[in-house]
Amino acid sequence: MPLIWSGTLRKMRVEATAPVSYRLADGFHDPARRGPDRELNGLLGQSIVLRFTGQIACVACGRAVKKTFGEGWCFPCSQALAEADLCIVKPELCHFGEPAHPCRDEAFAHAHCFQPHVLYAALTSDPKVGITRRANLPTRWIDQGAVAAVPLAELPSRREVGLVEVELARRFADKTQWQRMLREERPTGDLAAFAREVLAALAELGAPGVLPAERQVARTFSYPVVRHPAQVKSLSLDREPEIAGELLGIKGQYLILDSGVINLRKFTGYQLELHGASA
Repeated sequence: MPLIWSGTLRKMRVEATAPVSYRLADGFHDPARRGPDRELNGLLGQSIVLRFTGQIACVACGRAVKKTFGEGWCFPCSQALAEADLCIVKPELCHFGEPAHPCRDEAFAHAHCFQPHVLYAALTSDPKVGITRRANLPTRWIDQGAVAAVPLAELPSRREVGLVEVELARRFADKTQWQRMLREERPTGDLAAFAREVLAALAELGAPGVLPAERQVARTFSYPVVRHPAQVKSLSLDREPEIAGELLGIKGQYLILDSGVINLRKFTGYQLELHGASA
């Protein structure tokens, strides 16, 4: 099959159309040298081949590596970049302004952490609670494979919304069972009822930032899937440098093939060739 795209993997670009539109995007560390995006929805129902070239590069500095850390970084970048700090995963551990443990990059903190963040309820494999920067919506919901989501509260920083999330985590799930998310077109669960439970918990905690009812607007999403898999077999470029199959669908950051499923985001930094029909 002909080569129809090559580049350094990063998470797929998404657009909240009906169904969601997906594109492969080049994650090469130098933006000026990135190749064009590749539209994927048009490949549904066709045979494709994903071919890992064997080369892995840090998406921040371009250093050749044998393995990546976090979101496609080399080890030195994982230890130096602000976006790789532990507080990004656990925002309640933010240490901005602590002289003994200063922020890795205050400019990054102001641009990303000290921005409005939203606490939301989403329906992925089950109802769940999550947080994200307001500017990341609705992309964050789509990346998680949510079929519906609703914003419930907004706070002025990542740390503040993270502290509220920690309290809610004692009562509500904040994880997605990715196998179930991929198997089911629409998971069971009543998002509206779940959102009311979360709002009641926020009121009980005296949490700030609860949105007025007119801003608690739910959104729904459909995904380009021809057929959901009955069994979910995980595919890995580390085990299989060449993965072939019919593209049955795309959901979250997963490609669903008749041979299994692959989370492309997991392989950020891997140099990949996509072979298939040119259409």
